Amino acid sequence: MDKKMSRKEFLAMGAKTVLAVAAVTACGDLIALGADTKNKINEMTVGEDNFITSRAELEKQKALNFVYKGKKSILLYNDGEIKAFENICTHKGGPSKLKQDKLVCQWHGAIFEPLTGEALKGPAPKGSKLPAIELEEREGSIYVKPVKAG
Repeated sequence: MDKKMSRKEFLAMGAKTVLAVAAVTACGDLIALGADTKNKINEMTVGEDNFITSRAELEKQKALNFVYKGKKSILLYNDGEIKAFENICTHKGGPSKLKQDKLVCQWHGAIFEPLTGEALKGPAPKGSKLPAIELEEREGSIYVKPVKAG
């Protein structure tokens, strides 16, 4: 049985469709986020000793997700340089992933320089930076550098 749709019903259905498409678009590439599940499982929390990982493991993986003081963070190895940043995009707070030697926001595609954390391509604001996390290396192990009180 075919029921005729009123103009009001038609416009409501159209509005719902547009909102659904906008919500999916705002969430970014859902397939890439699903593929990133492995990284979320491997995400570790830095303990009281501030140990993150060994240099050898980081050299092998190139990037490693971790949580430090409740904030999602990322540790990077790039041509001998080791850097860490809070992994929260300066645009809308999405996580980034290392792709072809650049940090790429998984939600909207902003690109960051992995050695400085500076935004190279929007939608992240030009000149914005991912907050850096100070590191220290001891005997082949990488640690978050303790913040001195006072």
